[in-house]
Amino acid sequence: MMHIFEEGLALLRRRGAVSAVLALSMAVPMALAGFTTSLSLWSRPLVALESHATVVRVLLHPRMDVAQRQAWIAEQARNHRDWRLSEIDRETLEERLQVWFPYLEDLLEGEHAIELPTLVEIEAGDPEEVTALAEGPAVIAVGPTSSIDRVLGLTARTMTWLLGAISVILLASAFLLAATWIHLEVFRHADEITIMRLVGATESAIRSPFVVAALIPGICAGLAASVGAWYLIRMVAIAVEAVGLSAPVFPPWLVAAEIGVGVVLPMAAALVTMARHARVGETD
Repeated sequence: MMHIFEEGLALLRRRGAVSAVLALSMAVPMALAGFTTSLSLWSRPLVALESHATVVRVLLHPRMDVAQRQAWIAEQARNHRDWRLSEIDRETLEERLQVWFPYLEDLLEGEHAIELPTLVEIEAGDPEEVTALAEGPAVIAVGPTSSIDRVLGLTARTMTWLLGAISVILLASAFLLAATWIHLEVFRHADEITIMRLVGATESAIRSPFVVAALIPGICAGLAASVGAWYLIRMVAIAVEAVGLSAPVFPPWLVAAEIGVGVVLPMAAALVTMARHARVGETD
């Protein structure tokens, strides 16, 4: 076992600069993959908004009295049992209007305050059904049927799938980088490998030094990728907090995941490349 590690370290020492470049080249796509993974986790609560029911706002005629409004709401609740209807009181409606349109304050307060229509919020699975209420005499307007929550959820879901695909592509590029490095090293030592096979060396003894030589840069790449992904997430968090949104975080388990990927990817690349080289050698 010590001989295998010594041979692997000897390969690294002879190609130190190339090994460092390999570690850095793998760290960049791995860091970006960790960054996209963190963003996917951050957007997960937004994805849940896609399944929320849409709230459609309905304005009733301002001359309807309390009994008429309550009778209308009760009728809609009977006819549409899947709807949830809630009447917004005048005070709440005034507060909303003053927040949205501050210039209406003089019209909403004082002795000559205008008479506001009654606002009813209807939570429905199919918002298009609510638009039919506009045909009745009690309704003067029906709000937009598109839900910002559903739009945000759909956008977040699309972004999650896109980020996942990008992560897979980035990790595949790291795998190809490691495989290319091993492939070049195998051809550089083709004569030595041939001699080892002629003297009866096992394939595991031939492959192990190359696996070790790829494993060490992979571990270094995993550590560097963790630092890089954390830094990128921190930059995004600062920008997101500046606009008042919850900031994404870099979960601690992602450090172990980055190091694990740094171990698995070059090891798999080395084993696959060496297995292909062994088949080619047998054919020759």
